[in-house]
Amino acid sequence: RTIRSFAKAGAAAITIEDQMFPKKCTYAAGKGVKVISTEECKERIKIAIAARDESREVDGNEVLIIARTDCRAALGLQEAVNRCKIFEDLGADICYAENLQSREEYEYLKSNLNPSTLSILAQVQTQASSSKDEGGVKINVRNDLFSPDEIGKIGFDLALYGVSPLQSVVGALKKCASTLLDPSGSGLIHVENQVPLVSFSELQEVVGFSEAERFESSHINLSNCNSE
Repeated sequence: RTIRSFAKAGAAAITIEDQMFPKKCTYAAGKGVKVISTEECKERIKIAIAARDESREVDGNEVLIIARTDCRAALGLQEAVNRCKIFEDLGADICYAENLQSREEYEYLKSNLNPSTLSILAQVQTQASSSKDEGGVKINVRNDLFSPDEIGKIGFDLALYGVSPLQSVVGALKKCASTLLDPSGSGLIHVENQVPLVSFSELQEVVGFSEAERFESSHINLSNCNSE
């Protein structure tokens, strides 16, 4: 029902993953992420694919199933690859292993999948440390991000930079606040190479002032007609 409802609403794809509830950020939790068994994982994906097919055949609505595993840190690289191969065999449209630890690991995953299988490479910009130790297991941490060109060369079809815009916004807010509070500064506008500011008219356009004003005007006119 969920998948068919999302498809009817126009969703392009739905991600089904193997984490247990409550879900945690894989990059933050590391080995603390808990995942379901392989058999239960299979059942989740089977049901999702059956619902996808019903959506196409009964409702006429297209939707893709992204099958994702978060087991890398907790169960190791090979288990992550094995689960992606299961997703592929079951007929998932896109396969996705979260938080692989190096370019070599991503290449290893791709080498075990059919070249025609679509896959996602997701990344998070981390801090300066190059590795962390979790229960005696050293996990490498990539500090920079693969460019879209690099991702394509590795063989992946889709790139996910889900946290990068948020990190950028938080960085800009912190920079703005520190500049405003710096007693030696002369303000945001006059400080070169500090905080980039858009014009107020551009801000209005991005936020959607004109759409809000049109909506407001239409309802004001409707209200006036009703009162008369």
